[in-house]
Amino acid sequence: MAALPPYIVKLLEERGVDPVAYVTELVLGEVDPSDRERLYEESSEYFWTEGLSLVEKGELRQGGEKIWNSVVQLVKAIAESRGWRHDSHRLVWVALRKIAEESGDREVIALFAQVEQLHVNFYEGHLSHVEVDVFIDAARKLREKLKALRLGHASGTKPS
Repeated sequence: MAALPPYIVKLLEERGVDPVAYVTELVLGEVDPSDRERLYEESSEYFWTEGLSLVEKGELRQGGEKIWNSVVQLVKAIAESRGWRHDSHRLVWVALRKIAEESGDREVIALFAQVEQLHVNFYEGHLSHVEVDVFIDAARKLREKLKALRLGHASGTKPS
């Protein structure tokens, strides 16, 4: 697998951008819409695994950002399946709000707000390992809920 040139990685990181997330979004914008849902789910799994690995190594900022992005990718998969726009931070929140309304589960909003602290930490570096672990637990729980909603929608049944 080819790597991005170091000067590109450095430039993106200096601007507070995760290079893998950036390239992923570029690619997803170019693929056939019928493939996007699956690719968002696969991206979510990639970011989840990478994030946990980085946090385990003590890289809380990068790891937390990837874990947050793993959740965002699942929200985007659901939004994509419903035909909702999701191409900005604000629209991801709008999609999440719709998910809460559709499912009747307002906890997804509270969990997402907790997980978003991992994204803030990428820029601020204010969280300790203990806090990151708490927010990873919230991400794990939210991912389970979002995956259940995806499966329920794909099978034509409404999740309880």
